[in-house]
Amino acid sequence: MVSKVFEGTNVEIPVVLANRDRRVATQAQLLREHPSQVVVACKLNIPGPVKNSATIQAFFTAGLARLENQWLACGQPFEIATSWEDAPTGPERFYLLYSAGVTVKEGTVHFEERQPANRLFDLDVLITNGGESHSLSRGDFDLPVRTCLICGRPAKECGRSRRHSVEELQARVAKLID
Repeated sequence: MVSKVFEGTNVEIPVVLANRDRRVATQAQLLREHPSQVVVACKLNIPGPVKNSATIQAFFTAGLARLENQWLACGQPFEIATSWEDAPTGPERFYLLYSAGVTVKEGTVHFEERQPANRLFDLDVLITNGGESHSLSRGDFDLPVRTCLICGRPAKECGRSRRHSVEELQARVAKLID
């Protein structure tokens, strides 16, 4: 183990994939029920088989408190739609915001980039456009792509090529969380 951050239950890939399906269904339901609002789905990017622990939950909760304070300071009203803090696949929370999608996306990118530890957050911004749900990406607004926690290259490039070991990534994540 790298640190107490990863003192939790190992989660198998089929469980992670089933949770992804649950998250997508929840997002779709929220957009159907609240088509004029922006949905923000919050989770963490945690490498390896342990996705949740008491330390990870505390980090997630503290980070979301900072995100909520950012929204309040910018005059962006929100409500918590649902939350799965203790899911073995990692904590997640869904918000409904009463702002323009582009404004929310710019704010979430600002949050993710504001301090190194915030880079562990994955904040998906979803809207309903013409009756269809749509996820707003950084590329939609010419915002910078996510970079690797270790080498600074585009994160997707490193992930696809498995450029860094799980142990190396976990050490970096533990340092950021601790």
